[in-house]
Amino acid sequence: MTDQTSINDFSLLCRLFGNLFYRTPTDPILEGTFEWLKQGNLRANWALNLDAQGENALNTLEKLASPAELAVSFNSLFAENGNVDTQLSSYGIDVQEFITFREQRGMPELTNADHVALLLLTASWIEDNLDSTEAQKDLFQRFLLPCASKFLGKVEAFDTSFYKALAQLTRDALSAMADELEESN
Repeated sequence: MTDQTSINDFSLLCRLFGNLFYRTPTDPILEGTFEWLKQGNLRANWALNLDAQGENALNTLEKLASPAELAVSFNSLFAENGNVDTQLSSYGIDVQEFITFREQRGMPELTNADHVALLLLTASWIEDNLDSTEAQKDLFQRFLLPCASKFLGKVEAFDTSFYKALAQLTRDALSAMADELEESN
């Protein structure tokens, strides 16, 4: 993931994955997203090498991309009293520090910053709007990596299909980007 196309791919993945973890599948903002997944467009934009597990995860997302059916899974996982807590504060992240991080970089204000998926959306925003490897490293080290591994592990433990596959692909993308950031030293 070293050329400009790959970086844009990373931004796309973070935006996609962030929104899929943040919004109920029937949210109008996601209209068209599931058809896009069914048509294999995520696979077409996947810049990382795929192992058998990654291949299976992509197949799962393509096959199960049905908003009405996924709404039940989403609610059992992420809604109030769901199996997986989506609050940053539940994973040891100081929400005020995250808000300050965003403010210092001129990011749009959030109504409620205490949501794990906003870390992915913030990573996408940094890729698209700042020419700053340091900002991305800071986000990864202070917020994204410490929180994501715990959150994604819980998703994988409580879901056996779409969201488990989404968690696996998110983990792969974050790992590749973390490696790239480390190499940029």
